[in-house]
Amino acid sequence: MRIGPVLTIPYQLTYNIKEMVKDKDGKEREILREVTDKDTLYLMPTRLDITSQLNSALRYRGIYDVPVYTSDLHVTGEFNTQALLDRIADTKNKQIRWEKPQLAVMVRDQRGIATPPSLQWNGTTLAFKPGNNLPGSASAGMHAKLPDLDLTQSQRIPFQFDVALRGMRSMNFALLAENSTVKLAANWPHPSFSGELLPETRDVNDSGFHAVWQASSFSYNVSGALEQCRQGECSSLLDRAVGFDLIQPVDVYQQSERSIKYAALFIILTFVVLILFELLKKLRVHPVQYTLVGFALLVFYLLLISLSEHIDFLRAYGIAALASTSLLTLYFAAILHSRKLGLLLGAGLAGLYTLLYIILQAEENALLMGSVLIFAVLALLMVATRHFDWYALTTEKDKG
Repeated sequence: MRIGPVLTIPYQLTYNIKEMVKDKDGKEREILREVTDKDTLYLMPTRLDITSQLNSALRYRGIYDVPVYTSDLHVTGEFNTQALLDRIADTKNKQIRWEKPQLAVMVRDQRGIATPPSLQWNGTTLAFKPGNNLPGSASAGMHAKLPDLDLTQSQRIPFQFDVALRGMRSMNFALLAENSTVKLAANWPHPSFSGELLPETRDVNDSGFHAVWQASSFSYNVSGALEQCRQGECSSLLDRAVGFDLIQPVDVYQQSERSIKYAALFIILTFVVLILFELLKKLRVHPVQYTLVGFALLVFYLLLISLSEHIDFLRAYGIAALASTSLLTLYFAAILHSRKLGLLLGAGLAGLYTLLYIILQAEENALLMGSVLIFAVLALLMVATRHFDWYALTTEKDKG
């Protein structure tokens, strides 16, 4: 959803041009031909203040959820008609006829306008109508026909309007003014600020966020965008915008995806422990048994993803970890011929799953905690096997 106001004043310019024509005798003579051109003067506000109070919620479709919002938008500003007088001065040798001005408000998705708003223009209440009447692909929005402007002196004309918007995932504001200020308050705790400028100030906490943007015509090449609009393409006016996205930093799919990144570590570590028991206890574990253990470890992630689509992530994680740990504990006890070793390996696997869950809940320190876990596991293996005589195993194999 993107929104931004602009004042448009259509006009017709009539003037004479000299042309050489031939008469019936074939002689050339000079005549004056009247020409009428149609054009539009586009003005941006000298000041634009936007205040928004946004309320967000989650909408569900089946097993999926999407963040949506409703926003009460209060827009105030001021136009200076000096550019109108300058255009008249530039065309003093031509006849100019001004048509009805209008205030066009561009909205990227017009379906987001919840109720028909009204405009306060220089103390007069006017009604908005659908469509912005601007050329090009930026036709969505609304417009209001304005009273005739004073053509004899420059004016500062204040305006304001309130509009209720509905949208989802993101919202942006086009800063179409010489000086723009956007103040936004929302109850969503995880914003991702977007656009060409970051907020001047922002406060993000568990209850929501508050952000303020300030920009001037030096920050944006608005005049260039207005010239493109004059040439028939106004959609670029909405490209110069600031705003936010409503993100879900750690949803069930992201947590599941992050847990899968540790799958190789879990499988390799389990295989290493099995190999050590095989060597130390002089047990034989068949490659097929290693394969089945690997499949059992992978099934944990399949259970986690499928269960988390129907129940909360904590319960899904607990059920998947319990199922995988129980299965592997029984299998370890069988292939190692020791209930004690099976319980020991099962307890170690349960501890790893617990550590993994803690890492998944840490948004900012997940990489650090994962790195520390890998380092600790490697250090533990190195300490546990520091007195192990690997050459003796090779010698026994050669003798056998």
